[in-house]
Amino acid sequence: MRLYSGLILFAYVLMHFINHSFGIISPEAMEHANRFLTSLWKYPPLEQLLMLALLVHFILATARLVRRRSLRLKPKEWVQIVLGLSIPVLMFQHVLGTRVAEIVWKVDPPYERVLVDLAVFRPDIGLLQALSLIVVWVHGCIGIHYWLSVKPFYAKARSTIGVIAVIIPTLALAGYASAVSTVLARAATGGNAYLSALITQSGRTAQSFAFYSQMARYLLVITLLLAISPFVIRQVRLLFDRVRRTPTLLLPGGRMVRMAPGATVLEALREAKIPIASVCGGRGRCTTCRLQCRAGLSELPAPNSVESAALLSINAPQDWRLACQIRPQADLAVSPLLPANATAIDGRRPGGLTGSERQVVVIFADLRDSTRLGETKMPYDVLFILNQFFAEMTEALRATGGHYAQFTGDGLMALYGLEDRNARRAIESAIRGAGEMLARIDKLNSHLKSELPFDLRIGLGIHIGEAIVGEMGPPRREQISAIGDSINTAARLESKCKEHGVPLVISADVVIRGKLQIPEGTPIHRESLRGKEREVSYYALAALPDIL
Repeated sequence: MRLYSGLILFAYVLMHFINHSFGIISPEAMEHANRFLTSLWKYPPLEQLLMLALLVHFILATARLVRRRSLRLKPKEWVQIVLGLSIPVLMFQHVLGTRVAEIVWKVDPPYERVLVDLAVFRPDIGLLQALSLIVVWVHGCIGIHYWLSVKPFYAKARSTIGVIAVIIPTLALAGYASAVSTVLARAATGGNAYLSALITQSGRTAQSFAFYSQMARYLLVITLLLAISPFVIRQVRLLFDRVRRTPTLLLPGGRMVRMAPGATVLEALREAKIPIASVCGGRGRCTTCRLQCRAGLSELPAPNSVESAALLSINAPQDWRLACQIRPQADLAVSPLLPANATAIDGRRPGGLTGSERQVVVIFADLRDSTRLGETKMPYDVLFILNQFFAEMTEALRATGGHYAQFTGDGLMALYGLEDRNARRAIESAIRGAGEMLARIDKLNSHLKSELPFDLRIGLGIHIGEAIVGEMGPPRREQISAIGDSINTAARLESKCKEHGVPLVISADVVIRGKLQIPEGTPIHRESLRGKEREVSYYALAALPDIL
């Protein structure tokens, strides 16, 4: 509601600014454009919608400020808050002298009469209104920025939008200044007769002016009280909070943060000067403040609609929450999942696989005799052959539901079971993937027969076990991969292919859990693989096992 009410107000301001820009031509051009721009908002349904949006936006914005338990905010957040609270103070005189006077006293305030008031009778208020233009526009633009910052197109369109955001108020101020210059020239030429005619035509009376003067004093006090009221209410709440027991936030490394009652985790971390990402400014849109709850999750209230939608959009596990949305009532242990400098692009990355321990089937594939290939072919030719090889292997994984996890020069690592936690189905998919790889090598040998000095061969090592699966790699180049003892075991099994002269080495765990049928008479090998103390049982196979 805060967003949409703000957009309604921004639409009105935008049309008002466009109307002002016609002052570059003349005050009459402003009046003519007014019929198609600003006057539209006097139509009762639109005017009621505008008033409702103004009321809703102010109440929700100030309520959000009151609820904050920390005022350690980013500079642009402070700018938005200060400008937003100052808008009623700056604008009430203008509204009172135009729309309110028009409704209560039937005063008709054409642009030229308003310009005379601001330029001749009260130039101080005229300068104040020029300042108000900038304040209103900057406040709205910051809100638009936070709204669009999580949109995929915004990074490319930001410069263009920024230029437009500068051009529009510049033209509005130029139109206002030009129109003021025109009426000042007319006042200097026409004198009192010109001014009296304008006042009479607009229907302005002594009673309406007395009403304006009296109400202006009252509204000045009211708007100032509205501007400071959120901070006063916050201080009162803080006084009550000091006598209440507050929950503790436990962070990685053992650091503890004492939370204010009712504060969000984002506010608590900011108050403790702990950097944390929050691209959208704590509005529950970007998910960059995502946390993993290590303890105390059951004590948290269920996610609200905003948080639920955001978590669903990134396929988040059940132990993930957004720091800007949760307000713990009991002790909580959390781990931030993104760096403090995370961007909106980082926030859109799916999270279902990040930093979780799970059972996976691992295949290590290695291209045999790649060194000899480099000795017999030109570097460009070797690169071409390797690119063809990886293209075929990747297509084999895609066709069988595997995930390309790691590039190893002349080989790759693939994972099965990321989407389906059923071990047997993951093993069956991995065996089909291995078969697809072997078949595609034969196809590649046939396709590149004239280019190859010898037939390409691969060795495959397959194992199943627990691994830490998540986004790994340097910043901005992360990819889903895995680490753990099962990964090392699969790599060691692949190296046994050369020793046994076979294309496939499968651990006994894969055979047993996948209920695979091994050719009768195939020996089982038991030994400690390189770098490992525990014995591993495996089969060295010349052909794929059957899936029962």
